[in-house]
Amino acid sequence: MRTEDGVASRGVPASHITLERGEEETVELGARKRSRFDRRTRMILAVAAIAAAAVNAGAGWTYWRLTGDEPAAGSATAEVVLQLRGRSDYAVPLRPGATGDLTVTVANANGFPIRIAEVRPGTGNAVADAERRDAGCERTGVAFTRPAFPVDWRVAANNVAVFTVPGGLSMSTNADPACRGGYFTIPVQASGDRD
Repeated sequence: MRTEDGVASRGVPASHITLERGEEETVELGARKRSRFDRRTRMILAVAAIAAAAVNAGAGWTYWRLTGDEPAAGSATAEVVLQLRGRSDYAVPLRPGATGDLTVTVANANGFPIRIAEVRPGTGNAVADAERRDAGCERTGVAFTRPAFPVDWRVAANNVAVFTVPGGLSMSTNADPACRGGYFTIPVQASGDRD
């Protein structure tokens, strides 16, 4: 390959390279940037994000109140009072006069495991899903089927767990017609102790 004053020996501009006999063409490809995460890692992260969103959507905000200071290891247990949000079962929508399961999501943000002994209605009313609210569902008629449910739920330290109370909810026959077949968020109060 020959060039003189920016022009190849055959009168072709230097930006176009002409090879002489016996010269090999070599091409250097720039190193392709690798993604920070491979496909498998991105898929795992996406699934984890979806799972976290699903858990949080049903649970709403979880409010914790520990009575007294956190006990030292080996000392007496402290009572744990939880203000939670439960929800009706997505698989079986509530209908007037019928019962359905109550699903409760518990997020234990403590550095110790907890055991929940009882769940009961929390302060406030059941709230219908957005579609039913927009259709006029104000008087939901959704309530616990009993004043309290004894349970034996354990949640590891810094963990989230989902529990079901079979037949825990009912919808009264005087609920607004727009509430039929809806999904509901229900205030739940739970009590237990350090496990």
